[in-house]
Amino acid sequence: MFQVASRRAGTLTVYDLMGTAMSEISLDEPAFPGQRTVPEILSHPRFPFARAAMVEAMLALYEHDPFLNRLLLEVGRNVVFVVIMCLDAGYDEADRATWPTLAAVTQAMAAFGIASPRRIADLVARLIETGYIEQAAAAGDGRVRILRPTDKMIALDQDWLVAHYAPLQALFPDPGYAPIMERDRDFQRRQRLAAVGQFPLAAKVMARNETMMHFMSREAGIMVVIKLLHLAGPNGDTTRRIAYSDIGTRFGVSRTQVRKLLQEAEAKGLVRLERGRTLSAQPTPALLHHFDRLVADTMAAHDFTFKLAADGAMQSG
Repeated sequence: MFQVASRRAGTLTVYDLMGTAMSEISLDEPAFPGQRTVPEILSHPRFPFARAAMVEAMLALYEHDPFLNRLLLEVGRNVVFVVIMCLDAGYDEADRATWPTLAAVTQAMAAFGIASPRRIADLVARLIETGYIEQAAAAGDGRVRILRPTDKMIALDQDWLVAHYAPLQALFPDPGYAPIMERDRDFQRRQRLAAVGQFPLAAKVMARNETMMHFMSREAGIMVVIKLLHLAGPNGDTTRRIAYSDIGTRFGVSRTQVRKLLQEAEAKGLVRLERGRTLSAQPTPALLHHFDRLVADTMAAHDFTFKLAADGAMQSG
């Protein structure tokens, strides 16, 4: 079984990549010197710049790309994509336990509890159909199909990583996260290998961000939230005129879907809608609170993975 090493208080701690020890890791307290924690991130005076960096990066990746939105912008699809990249990073043809098969993906997805085996199979089939995954018979056992990401999927994963590390780079530029931001393919593999052990931790992040998860589980839901925050300016409190059809076109969903999402956000006290001859929307402090917590949680988790990957590179160097 693969392992990755990290430093804790000057001693070497080994974490099994299937995640048993990782499930005990807290993002609120450092597990080793230099780890960025959620309280540190949220209290940083430049945190609004990190939030803006996340918003801008996500819009750059998904806005005006209906195909990509439909392919990935729902939490189940997104997690399947990431899980396949992570399992592929640990693939060793000589070790059957590491083979990235549909069964392995389904088993890994069980930690998240967000998709049935049937739906996972459908999502994998869609990734194959669209050229993001190739299937090949396993060496020595033609009955088993190995799932391998294509160059197209690897490049998209690099874009995804850059978008999610952008707020960390904005907040902590020295020494920064250059291997990710520069799309270093070897480090990408190391990061994804380290991330396998964080599946239970990622599930915890999702569980403690229930409000944002409601929108992440809806078609283009999180991007509608992000677009509202973008329109609301750096402080997230400006009222802006909006049109359901315009936002829907940006993310490949119907105006009805956008209307439902905003009505749900209004019911949860996350947005104020002013109806008249035109429609205006303003995020509430509650929306900023929940979104900031999600951003800080994901930043802390990605920093943790980066440090594990960098430490693994040093250990093998």
